[in-house]
Amino acid sequence: MVGIVIVSHSRRLAEGVAELATQMTQGKAALAVAAGVNDPENPIGTDAIAIMTAIEEVYHDDGVVVLMDLGSALLSTEMALELLDDEMRSRVFMSAAPLVEGTMAAVVAAAAGLNAQQVLQEAESALEAKQDHLGVTAPVLPMASSTPTLEALRSEWRIANPHGLHARPAAAIVGTLAGLDAEVWLERAGQRVNARSLNSIAKLAVKLGDRIDFITSGPQANEAVAAFNTLAQNHFGEAHLLNETLHEPETETLPEQKVTGAISGIAVNGGIARGPAVIFTAVMPAIPERPYQGVASESQNLDQAIAQVQQHLQQQAKGPQGDIFNAHSLMLADPELLVRLRAAIGQGQIAPAAWINTLQQLAQEYAQADSQYMREREADVWDITRQVMCQLTGNAPQRLQLAEPSILLARDLMPSDVANLDKDRVVALCLSEGAKTSHSAILARAMGIPAIVKAQGCLEQVHNGQEVILDGFSGLLWLAPDEPTAQALETQRVGWLEQRHNQRLAANQPAVTQDGQAIQILANIGGPEDVAAALAAGAEGVGLFRTEFLFQAHDTLPDEELQYQIYRDIAASFGDKPLTIRSLDVGGDKPLAAFPMAQEENPFLGLRGVRLCLAHPELLMTQLRAVLRAHAEQTNIQLMIPMIATVEEFRAVKTRVEQARRALALPPEPKLALGIMVEVPAAVLNADVLAQEVDFFSIGTNDLTQYVMAADRGNSAVAALVNYHEPAVLKAIELTCQAGRCAGIPVSMCGEMAGDAAATALLLHLGLTKLSASASMLPALKAQVRVSRFNQEG
Repeated sequence: MVGIVIVSHSRRLAEGVAELATQMTQGKAALAVAAGVNDPENPIGTDAIAIMTAIEEVYHDDGVVVLMDLGSALLSTEMALELLDDEMRSRVFMSAAPLVEGTMAAVVAAAAGLNAQQVLQEAESALEAKQDHLGVTAPVLPMASSTPTLEALRSEWRIANPHGLHARPAAAIVGTLAGLDAEVWLERAGQRVNARSLNSIAKLAVKLGDRIDFITSGPQANEAVAAFNTLAQNHFGEAHLLNETLHEPETETLPEQKVTGAISGIAVNGGIARGPAVIFTAVMPAIPERPYQGVASESQNLDQAIAQVQQHLQQQAKGPQGDIFNAHSLMLADPELLVRLRAAIGQGQIAPAAWINTLQQLAQEYAQADSQYMREREADVWDITRQVMCQLTGNAPQRLQLAEPSILLARDLMPSDVANLDKDRVVALCLSEGAKTSHSAILARAMGIPAIVKAQGCLEQVHNGQEVILDGFSGLLWLAPDEPTAQALETQRVGWLEQRHNQRLAANQPAVTQDGQAIQILANIGGPEDVAAALAAGAEGVGLFRTEFLFQAHDTLPDEELQYQIYRDIAASFGDKPLTIRSLDVGGDKPLAAFPMAQEENPFLGLRGVRLCLAHPELLMTQLRAVLRAHAEQTNIQLMIPMIATVEEFRAVKTRVEQARRALALPPEPKLALGIMVEVPAAVLNADVLAQEVDFFSIGTNDLTQYVMAADRGNSAVAALVNYHEPAVLKAIELTCQAGRCAGIPVSMCGEMAGDAAATALLLHLGLTKLSASASMLPALKAQVRVSRFNQEG
């Protein structure tokens, strides 16, 4: 731990600062005082020998930070350093921070385990909160405060994310680097921030096209660079957005023409709804009037409130659009935010006041960002602010109690509000503010609620209970449509509802083509939280259980017992319907924080999927044991191996499976079905031989397309090549299906193409009889199968 030394002309002043610092950290910081001189008549002064002794008292190899008041304190400290040996002197750092505020920030940072350079940085930025409050422009700190202490590694990347490094990519960076023993920074245009701080990354305001540097030093610096590079190559988890939003404008514009009888907004999610309006107003709990209870008690109150909200967010992160709530969780865990909160409490603010004042400053920083997308994240800050304030003040979170299906109007909604909506009662959503890319809008789309945003004037022109019609296709809130318009809207609404209703009604019916071929429609899932939606959507089993999500959700590798319970319980939920578990598929665009991987020049062609698991048997064997134990109780389980290229790789896995079975003393029957993902061109060319060894094929079109076309699906420069309709990709699918038919094994597809209803007829023509996609796509996919023909002959 970094030691802290307070140097002052006044013994009383230094002891008072030290007492406050000790209270703030509950005595966890190594702190020494060198103040005054031993002269009762003239006690004001500094003593170099006393300073040297104080440094030696708290010295640690992590370093010592010295804070001084003024004048001769600086000279005496420099003299004290001259008296130390060279090695000790190299680890002592003098801070230019103000004595009181700097000490408070420094001891909190040191107690939190930050390194000397980070402690210096926290101390020297300690005045920011006060300056922000008073409207004083802060001076630019010298880069020395964030200079690596050891030889640093550096990696450069140009940002292609349409909205830059906003909350979710920033959360991916923080999560990927968690647990690595290394100092990590991001730098843009000469500004460097802590890469473990979600809010600091956001404040860099990194936009599309910006160049950033990742800088790291420490024992696991190589692993940190490798993890960052892997994540960057997948565009920080947003590779799929590059082609979708590449040409979207940065700003959203409202329709210029006014529509008589309606309020114009921006369409967010299609659909038409009619019903009474309900106006929702979010209320932030007030700061209670109560006495200050001391640093320890206030800190404990705040920690408990944050922990309770964290627990709730972690549950929400398991549901639809969980990455939004995961980003909120990382905001709460931001180490730099916690330092600012501790400093505010140390200055005498009660926990609720410290929380709301600090988060208000953070919200203002987002609101002033250059990027519109980052400005929209202000709502996320207010969301976590309100949730923690509810815990701190004992106020229950607001809940909408609706007596009948209604159209909800609000200025804006926070993600936690949208997640708690009752879809049976809230039939549509209209916001006077918001944006298409706001997290509340994303959640509304995921929940299937017709929605519009930027419907300015809706709160002033509509009253509670007023009958309105919301057109999510055109972005209009109708208040007084004329008779022909009202009839047209009703016809369109009835047609839309009928189509959705029919698809849902038929979701649990078999998908049979016009010429009598039954097609099995399966769901892709990421964990237990997806089971209910899959069953409701008519899934006839699971065609892809992405177990990497289970691994990525934990700081440590999930043990055998946890995996066994999850696999067993999901299989039981599906009864006799198949559960296809894909063995751990990480590497390439899927880093694993609990198992850092070495840097590779081309990770997509490196140690990923089955290659990684065979190279590190401890990863594979634990999972195999869990799968085999679950299969012994639920025989509908089958195992699928990713990234197989050769027969030898598959045989190696079969050997491991047999070893695990014997070690568990399980009978050879019933046999666990073993199949492979066909996603490597070599597997297509080896399909005839592989089909003699495996129990089934499943085509993964996402990777297969990029490998066949030699085009990174995350690289916008070659986006046109990443197209599963390319003749070469279709030929690879056809060859795989032919090999499966000849060997008498089933062939399914679980990639993006499987859920594309526009491609269904083509896939049936190629011979596929099983398709696996996201649960939300299954009713429409089944409907498409029923109007198609199955014709393998041409």
